[in-house]
Amino acid sequence: VRSRRQRQMCIRDSSTPAAPAPAESAECLQAGVFDDRQAEVLRTAAAGLPSGSWTLEPTPVPGRWMVYMGRFDDVETLDRKRAELRARKVDHDRAGGTLELGLSLGRFASKEAAERELANLGNKGVRTARVIQERAESPGFTLRLSAVNDALRAQLDVLRTAMAGKTLRTCG
Repeated sequence: VRSRRQRQMCIRDSSTPAAPAPAESAECLQAGVFDDRQAEVLRTAAAGLPSGSWTLEPTPVPGRWMVYMGRFDDVETLDRKRAELRARKVDHDRAGGTLELGLSLGRFASKEAAERELANLGNKGVRTARVIQERAESPGFTLRLSAVNDALRAQLDVLRTAMAGKTLRTCG
């Protein structure tokens, strides 16, 4: 036998709508940075995805400066310069690319930081290094998929080739 209060509670409970089903979980994924050419390939590949499911956000690639020694005439001169730097306890590595037969004494995000390091190296007896711009600032793009659910995830294979070896990761 239920009391009047228990009967009222049962009526209220039965009249309360059922809780909505939990929303399908979605996560934000991104990949990049892509240059202009890669971004165009991505635009074409992503055109078949649902409207509004993706964006290519401008993400400039900052310039980079290097304290550089070289270009040396031959490998022997390069090896002598390496030995001289080791004797002065100056860190260095290959300059790479078109700067080969040269040495990098550091890479920096700003010209000012590179010039400060050049001054420090001067105190260690380094006289022939100079600051160069290794890479100019350039436009770039980040692919952003802000709400990836199971349905969209099943369609993302169309992007794999266009992503040029880059992988999707959680937005940060």
